[in-house]
This record gives sequence, structure tokens and C-alpha cells, in this order.
Amino acid sequence: MMNKRKDFLFKLVLTALFSALAFALTFVAVPLPTGAKVHLGNFVCVLAGLLLGPIVGGVSGSLGMGLNDIAGGYGWDTIVRTFIVKFILGFSVGLLFKLLIKRDKATKITLYSLTGVFFLSFLATLFLFIFGNPYYDKKGNPVYTSKGFEISLFGNEKILELSVLVPIFLGIFFLILSLVLVFTFLIKKKNKDRERVYIAISTVTAISVIINTLGEFFLRWLLKGIALSSSEIALLDSISKIPSNIITGVATILFVSIIYLPLYLALYHAGFDKYIIHADAQVEENKELEIKEA
Repeated sequence: MMNKRKDFLFKLVLTALFSALAFALTFVAVPLPTGAKVHLGNFVCVLAGLLLGPIVGGVSGSLGMGLNDIAGGYGWDTIVRTFIVKFILGFSVGLLFKLLIKRDKATKITLYSLTGVFFLSFLATLFLFIFGNPYYDKKGNPVYTSKGFEISLFGNEKILELSVLVPIFLGIFFLILSLVLVFTFLIKKKNKDRERVYIAISTVTAISVIINTLGEFFLRWLLKGIALSSSEIALLDSISKIPSNIITGVATILFVSIIYLPLYLALYHAGFDKYIIHADAQVEENKELEIKEA
């Protein structure tokens, strides 16, 4: 009973810690001319889900970034959207990681498919950027790192900004996924556990970009439509924010790819293996192998 209470308190402390990190790192943001921003809050949310599971990941992202929106004075629709989307993001990352870490074939097939999707997305956005129209900010100054596309729905018009960062980030992540696939072919059989981890992380983080982008799009459309009493204007606004959501998502993946393994190993060797996701399963597998070899 005492151990369960201790475990609960420890996870509560970790949740509070990751929530505080999500709150702080959401302030680390690069604003785009459209009014959207690329921030590091999602990085903490995804990392918490990968390391500590769905509940900690969901609550940390939702609470940290939701409170950040409150502190930033955003409207109720933005605050509610953040609480919901970031909980779904962190929870789904943790849940998918737990499931995929045990399913090699399904995970590999999914990863192959996602690699193709990101490659096609890279080519499409690169083509659009090359042949797009000049883009101007709200003051009428040209923005040479972006291209503009006029979209019109239901009599309403809006300029969609496509930053050069979109194809660049998509291209970088495609290369990362490709390198992971090459690595898994070259890795020795005795490192099967490590291969499984790399594939699962790559697959889940790729899926996280899709989950976050779709969640932000549909909830922004719904909630902003209620706030403005116009679903048409809200739809245009949601479409215009898609590029920034993609950049944020892929930036999150890049940071997770760098930080996850060192942080996992630090927690594991510090004796916290019982609190981090999938660690127990790997330990048991290693014990079984040692028994068989003996």
C-alpha cells in the first residue's frame, strides 16, 4: 500500500514537473506573419507521453499549455482547444507507444507508409513554394521566406501563407525516417529491443504531427465558429494555420529525436525504470533471455 502511494506521488510530481516545462517552453515561440506561432510546448507533451505514458503525457500537455494560453490572455475558444487537443496529443502518443512497442510488423508497415506520406508532402509543399505568389505581411512589406495563396470560401477571402520552413522541416523529417529505416536493416539481431524502440518512436512521433494538425484544425474550426458566429470565417482561419501546425509538429519530432534517448537512459540508470514506459517489459525480456542462456 505504501509503495502504491509512493508511486502515485512520484508520478504526480513528474506530471507537475512536465506541466511546468510545457508552460515555460510554450513561451519559446517564433511568430509567423499570419499571427500563428511555432513553439516548443508540444515537445514536452510528446516527450512526457513517450517516457511516462498516456495519462502523464496528456495531463502535462493539456495543463501546461492550457495555463499558458490563460496567462497569455487568449480567448476562451483558444484555451478550450488547447486543453482538449494537447490532452489528446499526449495521451495518444503514450498509448500508441505502449501498443506499437510490442508489434514489430504492424509498426514497420505503418512507418513505411508514413515515410512515403512525408516524402510526398515534402515534394508538394516544395512545388507550391517554388511556384507560389509573393507574400506580404500585414504592413504590406514583402516576406521573401513565404509564398501566398488566396483562398475563397462562401464569399470570404483569406491569404494562406506557406513558409519555406514547411518543405524544409518536412524534408528533414523524411530524411530522419529514412535513416531510421536504413539503421533497422543494418542493426544486428542481438539489438532487437533497440530496433523496436527506434521504430516505435519514429512511428509515434510521425503520427503525432497528424493528430496535432487535425485536432487543431477541426477544434479551431468548431470553437472559433461558435465564438465568431461564423463557421465559414473560422474554416478559412483554420486552413491558414495548417502550415504553422506542421512546422511546430515536425520541430517537436526533431527535438524529441535528440532528447528522448539520453533522457530515457538517464532515468533508467538512475533507478527510475519502473516509472518509464516499456522499461519493465524490456527488463523482463532480458531476464528471460539470461535464464535461457544460463
